[in-house]
Amino acid sequence: MTYRGFHYRVTLPLLALCGGLWTLVGAAVSVVVPVVALCGVVVVFTFPWDNWAVHKRLWDFPEDRLLFRIDRLPIEEIAFFVLQTLQVAFLTMSLCALRPLDRVADVDFSQSNLMVMGLSIAVWLTTGVLTKQWRANRRHLRYAWHLFYWFLPVIVLQWMFGYNILIARIPEITIATIAIGGILSIADIWAVRKGIWFFDSSQITGVYVAGILPWEEVAFFFTTSLLVAQSILVLAPASLR
Repeated sequence: MTYRGFHYRVTLPLLALCGGLWTLVGAAVSVVVPVVALCGVVVVFTFPWDNWAVHKRLWDFPEDRLLFRIDRLPIEEIAFFVLQTLQVAFLTMSLCALRPLDRVADVDFSQSNLMVMGLSIAVWLTTGVLTKQWRANRRHLRYAWHLFYWFLPVIVLQWMFGYNILIARIPEITIATIAIGGILSIADIWAVRKGIWFFDSSQITGVYVAGILPWEEVAFFFTTSLLVAQSILVLAPASLR
């Protein structure tokens, strides 16, 4: 099976299901603009992360399963960024439409939050520099470090600026994260067994789900689903939250 075949069988039907639910509950069409904007942000943010990992052979894809690559990434992998973003965003906003809130909070861009953001970024960059040698001696932690170092700071910053928005939507965030993260993890087990992509065993901890999928890969699906669910809530117009 090819990578695009995986999209035909899994990600596109899942998107159709989430989009169908969004249409069924009558969610506002105006959410499309922030969703499209979020897709662009996700591609720009995730491309260098994924491209570096393929360069380091942390994971890769057989050439005969692909259409073509942009730099080191298959076009199907870039499409995956967009498809997952759409799935999570439409599901999250559908759930919000099913449980409207009386009071809607806004993003907090106060001076104190901006100062804390700057400090947090400085700590993040400093941590990356100071742990370089430590990480070099622990090759088996590369996937876990690469995942959490890149994505967790963004999740933390979202809570700093959007606490009042996100705390009110914990049920929607949780359902969307577990649903999409869980489905994609199960589909990934199937994809690895089909040989659509593979991992370097020396760069993972060696703990597997279903005997074949690295736990770090499962963590990736849940972490990115959480990130998208929170992002669309922060980006969406206040009337749609």
